[in-house]
Amino acid sequence: MTRHGKLNLIGMLALPVVTMVAVRVATQNGVFDAYAATYGYLFVINAIPMLLGGLASWLLLRKATGDTARMIAITPTIIPAAIGIVWYLWRATFPAEVAPGAEYIAAPQYLLIWVVGISVLAWLVGRFVNKT
Repeated sequence: MTRHGKLNLIGMLALPVVTMVAVRVATQNGVFDAYAATYGYLFVINAIPMLLGGLASWLLLRKATGDTARMIAITPTIIPAAIGIVWYLWRATFPAEVAPGAEYIAAPQYLLIWVVGISVLAWLVGRFVNKT
């Protein structure tokens, strides 16, 4: 497996795992009381955008030639994962005053939009980079 393929897999797994850590921190801070089913549910709903981003990155990696094109190809996975990780850790440490814990349900929807947008952008930029 290539270095870029490993980064793609790390990005796919990092967000759901860090979400579990953030939920644990939020539970210890008293933001909300997470049950065992909450952990599983949040893992799955955060894995969905990352699986779609990983699929898009994999498809882009198959056509990418050169290191720059490969780095662009993994952005649909890496950028939404980084945004989600920062967001979840921020909200676990500094929860919202109104409806604490609601971001754990809302964030995957926004991450899905980021995945789609960055996938289209990476596809367009990747076509240009591969031609040069």
